[in-house]
Amino acid sequence: MPLSEHEQRILAEIERRLLEEDPKFAHQVGSSFRAHLGRRLKLAVAGFVVGLIVVISSTFFENVAIGVAGFVIMLACVFLFVRTMRRRATVERPVGPAPPSGPPPSGPQRRQGGGSKGGVDAWWGKMTERWRSRWEERGGQGPP
Repeated sequence: MPLSEHEQRILAEIERRLLEEDPKFAHQVGSSFRAHLGRRLKLAVAGFVVGLIVVISSTFFENVAIGVAGFVIMLACVFLFVRTMRRRATVERPVGPAPPSGPPPSGPQRRQGGGSKGGVDAWWGKMTERWRSRWEERGGQGPP
C-alpha cells in the first residue's frame, strides 16, 4: 500500500534527521539494504534462467506438467524482479526538502509536479485530494 504525501514527507524528514545525527549508521543501514535488494535481483534472474531451462527440458521429456512448472517459476521470478526494482527505486529516490505547506498548486504547476505518477495512482491521488479539500471546506462535518 503506497504512502500518502503526508506520510512520505514525515519519512523524508526522519531520514534527513538520521543522516544529520548519525551519518555512519545511516550509510551502514542503507548500504546493507541495497545489498539485500541486489541479492534479490540476482536470485530473480537466476530463478528465471532455471525456469527457462525447465521449460526447454520439458520438450525433451514431453511432459506438459514440467513445462507449466517452469513457466510458473519464470512468472514468479519476473514478479520478484519487478517488485524489487520498484522497492529499489523508492529507496534510491533522493530525499529533498519538504514541500511548503499551504494550498496545493493549481493549474500547470500541479500537472508538472504530478507527472511522475501515472495511471490509477495519479487518478486516485487527485480524487483523494479533492475529497479532502471538500471535507475541509465543510469544516469537517458529515461523512469522512
